[in-house]
Amino acid sequence: MDLIKIIRENKLIYLKLDSLTKELMKTTGESQNDLKLQINSLINEGTLYLDEQNKISISADKGYFKAKITLNRKGYGFAKVEGYPDFFVPAFAINGAYDGDDCLVEIISRKNDDEIEGKVVKVLHHNTTHIVGTYIIGKSKNVVFPDDEKLPQIRILKNNSKNAKNNEKVWVELDADTLDTKDVCGKIVEILGQANTPKAEQLSIIRSFKLIDQFDTETLKEARAISQIVDKNQYKQRLDFTSQRVITIDGEDARDFDDAIAVEKTDYGYKLYVHIADVSEYVKENSHLDKEAFKRGTSVYFSNQVIPMLPKELSNGVCSLSEGVDRLVLSVVIDLNNNCDVVDSKIVEAVIHSHHRMTYTEIKNILEGDKFLIEKYQDVYNDILIYQEMSRKLLKKRHDRGEIRMNIPEPYILENESGEIVSIEKRVQDEAHQIIESLMILTNECVAKTFFDLKIPFVYRVHEKPDSEKVLRLSELLQNMGVANQLQIDGDKPISYQKIIESIKDNPSETTLTKLILRSMMKARYTPICLGHFGLASEYYCHFTSPIRRYPDLMIHRIIKSYLNGVPKQDLKLKYTTIVSRASEQSSETEKIADEAEREVDDYKKAVYMTKFIGEQFVGTISGVQEFGIFVELDNGVEGLVRLEDLPSDEYEFDERAMTLKGAKHHYTIGDSVRVIVANANTRLRQIDFDLVGVEKNTLGSFVVKKKDKRSKKLDMRTAKISKAKNSKRKKRR
Repeated sequence: MDLIKIIRENKLIYLKLDSLTKELMKTTGESQNDLKLQINSLINEGTLYLDEQNKISISADKGYFKAKITLNRKGYGFAKVEGYPDFFVPAFAINGAYDGDDCLVEIISRKNDDEIEGKVVKVLHHNTTHIVGTYIIGKSKNVVFPDDEKLPQIRILKNNSKNAKNNEKVWVELDADTLDTKDVCGKIVEILGQANTPKAEQLSIIRSFKLIDQFDTETLKEARAISQIVDKNQYKQRLDFTSQRVITIDGEDARDFDDAIAVEKTDYGYKLYVHIADVSEYVKENSHLDKEAFKRGTSVYFSNQVIPMLPKELSNGVCSLSEGVDRLVLSVVIDLNNNCDVVDSKIVEAVIHSHHRMTYTEIKNILEGDKFLIEKYQDVYNDILIYQEMSRKLLKKRHDRGEIRMNIPEPYILENESGEIVSIEKRVQDEAHQIIESLMILTNECVAKTFFDLKIPFVYRVHEKPDSEKVLRLSELLQNMGVANQLQIDGDKPISYQKIIESIKDNPSETTLTKLILRSMMKARYTPICLGHFGLASEYYCHFTSPIRRYPDLMIHRIIKSYLNGVPKQDLKLKYTTIVSRASEQSSETEKIADEAEREVDDYKKAVYMTKFIGEQFVGTISGVQEFGIFVELDNGVEGLVRLEDLPSDEYEFDERAMTLKGAKHHYTIGDSVRVIVANANTRLRQIDFDLVGVEKNTLGSFVVKKKDKRSKKLDMRTAKISKAKNSKRKKRR
């Protein structure tokens, strides 16, 4: 029964609950209690609206939209409304909503289809149930100040304090009945440690992102019941590859090994064997292990800690392709000609025995002629040269089809055993990394194409074409920076981006420009629809090679094994069509959360590290320009902000499209080299402030914002004098 249709057709609006119920009883014949339950449900979900006079109307007819709110630290936010671009919600129009809440919003201003301003009419559901913060014992009351500045302080009664001490980081459960009041209350459910200590701060981030760092009893019970020795009975149904020269290649600090390789030179080219841990043999569908893996979606990696998707009994035990032990695998056997074109490929269940656990550093040194390592690995030395030969050919093939290879060194945080950050340095992928990357990309493509052709439900890894508006903006920005490009004509072709990246190679601003290109692109995600991978210029792609740490890989292993074991295609379609959609959506979301958490921990550790260098000078590159200042990245990858008020006195104009701040005397744009002083490193906010070297900041100018429509709006930021005494105090605080 469609109550909304009945209400609309019979014009039963602006009636109180009892009156509306009686009218609907006449029309529908439903009971009073049933109708009241249905009406209240529609009110709670936002389809019906209950006003201050307790009168009911249809939300959509009043111009109210259901939305999820995302708030900024400064108080404003955005409302995500289905079928519309995000509404901007100014601070005065938040009306008690918290970050992540489900709300009803209305449009209060609309310049065009892309610039809509909204207002929260009603909070439908508060989605914030727990917060992380610092416990402060006061004279009149005890409170928790949330790490997330968008949230209000939380009052903690003594009997809800869990005996926490002053200035401890805590995990707080909010009292739902107080969320819409000025005095929000809660109870401490976990004490995380003393504030501003690395362990407590990292745990705070883990809790704030709702990452699960412990396994429940049932999951652990299942994991511990699995034998760490491979069942010999399994060998009968599998190909025996235990005599192959199988090796694994990973980083020195790798804890689990889910891929191994072997190779043979043939008369026509190569026969490559890529062996992937058969995790689905141990993680059975709908088991506690499976449900927990689905919930987590991915392992999460910090510089000093891993939150695994699976318990260590599997991730570091029977599923890990460790040296010197037999392991069950799904193997992709690929025949290639001398040009590394795929002639044939097949997927089989097998058993392997890894002969060597090798590292990227060892492979790199062997390729550079290290005699000691060549002798140590004499039995696989020729194989390593074949892998190098294949990788170079595969790399060229991907280049020729338009693959976008971005040379963005990743900051690596090195800590000692006591958790102290020793250094932060950039690390670039070398040829050893490229070998494994090339072989895994090839394997993922072969698997994806096989199951696309079979028309069996599957989880694909897709990277869609960039948004046309972002392409246009990037093209204009690059041209303004002197980088010629064809993006306005061929922005939907990967090779256009490849040519730009090649043209800026060895440019002093190469890393900054490459990051701009990366930001203009779509984010890769999981989906049951094969949409190709733009960055790889690949028509078919999936994630098959890491089932220990990614749920999509485990999901498709299960599908592959079902097919290999003779389950009819029609049965596979009936069973997996819905499941792959759920797995794709869940895994895309958990991957996003993991990325954000990893970035947040890195930002905290960068801030901690830079506290050692307050007052010291560095040379950096402008990596971002905003109306509130310029971001500067140092050679080690640490980024900080030079605030607008700390720039030289001038009247500035911000050009959003050119990404420049330009004054009468000063001009700042992306890619410029500048010398900065580390002014402050705020570990709580995970932010670093820089000052420009040699800048007098006695007075500040005004600021001009250039809007998209080319009109400019002048904003007086500050014109008052700043005394030398105030500047002196500021420097002492730092």
